[in-house]
Amino acid sequence: MAGDIKFSDLTLSEKAAVIRAEARGVRRATAGIEHQPDIDRKVAAVYERARKRIAKGK
Repeated sequence: MAGDIKFSDLTLSEKAAVIRAEARGVRRATAGIEHQPDIDRKVAAVYERARKRIAKGK
């Protein structure tokens, strides 16, 4: 998704943001909405912020 960033590399708040977005996607999927690019973008944005944060710390 966002390079070599793994879920374990995320902070607690970043993990919560990913879980929140994925949970919303699951709720939508149960309602029959399968095409969800906004959810994918939200998750990708969290991973991108984490990648930048980790790169800045090195």
